[in-house]
Amino acid sequence: MLERVQKFISSAGVASRRKAEEFIKSGQVFINGRKAKLGDKVNPKADVVKVYGKIIKAQDEKIYLMMNKPVGYVVSKSDPKHRKTIFDLLPNNLRTKVWNVGRLDADTQGLLILTNDGELTQQLAHPKFEHDKEYEVTTQEEPAESQLEKLRSGVEISTGLTYPAQIKQRDGKLRITIHEGKKRQVRRMVSAVGLTITNLKRIRVNKLNLPKDLPLGNYKVIKKTDIL
Repeated sequence: MLERVQKFISSAGVASRRKAEEFIKSGQVFINGRKAKLGDKVNPKADVVKVYGKIIKAQDEKIYLMMNKPVGYVVSKSDPKHRKTIFDLLPNNLRTKVWNVGRLDADTQGLLILTNDGELTQQLAHPKFEHDKEYEVTTQEEPAESQLEKLRSGVEISTGLTYPAQIKQRDGKLRITIHEGKKRQVRRMVSAVGLTITNLKRIRVNKLNLPKDLPLGNYKVIKKTDIL
């Protein structure tokens, strides 16, 4: 059965499909010795696919992890500034098998999903599926109702007007739920209404909640059905 080469690379656990497309565009993917191009198809059982000179083999086992990311770690396989990355928190046998679904900036903690499932990555990352991402936000100031209403109706940030957010208050903290994934979006939204974040933690992605008993820096094996 033939499948697109970027899907094969993703299914093999090398990278997300989007990253696989970047590899192809940069000329780092070869099929049977020929440089691949977007749209090419492969037979996983017969064709030899290389990425950066390494032969890629089909991988049947799908891995799903949830991590409680600590502050100070960047979400990247490597960092030019030599900062700690979330992959430093994984054992060696997992570091090369999974990638992160979405990102959290270095100053944000909480729920992060790691997997080698390209289909799941595509679905969670694409805004059209509108998967919720819920954050627990502590602010320096006491939020006024007018500021909360602005967040609920959508605020203007540098990349445009945000979609309306779900806003709740609990135990002196805000619960902000969005389904977009713009860079540092929650921080930019909260700043736009005149509030200062002192702590930001992601606590839910779709139906997957961050367990209270999962320590910072630890991960847990989960199932795809825990997420979707």
